[in-house]
Amino acid sequence: MASERVWTLLLLLMCISAGLAIQCYQCDSNEDQTCPSGYGFDKTVNAMLDCNGFEADVPGQFCVKIYQESPGWGGWQKTTRRCGSRTSFGVAWGCRWSWDYTGVFTETCYCEDADGCNSARDSRIHLGVVFICALMSFVLFILS
Repeated sequence: MASERVWTLLLLLMCISAGLAIQCYQCDSNEDQTCPSGYGFDKTVNAMLDCNGFEADVPGQFCVKIYQESPGWGGWQKTTRRCGSRTSFGVAWGCRWSWDYTGVFTETCYCEDADGCNSARDSRIHLGVVFICALMSFVLFILS
């Protein structure tokens, strides 16, 4: 009986972790032509990846989009999309703007409310997965 409860608890924890994993776009405009800087991002060419998976350069719990632009004639633009695990601001949502000593403008946007929120779809499906797993675990717990 105790082992059945342990298995039920493990099932619940696995479902919750699977349901809460966020997926983000990961690309760098300096290295990838499908990740443009300064014009539209094509979601049909780029795929999202699981931020807790092996493909993520930076594992994390939220998505990040960093846009940089240098000043002056012949300046450059760069956009980086990736997962994130920590911020220097403490809050993982919204955008922050800054300029460094050379005049490079940086806009860093954080989001955690939807899969691909650094350009993509809604995350309500994950809440459904969590609810179904919790219901299954509760029923198994009652039956055991």
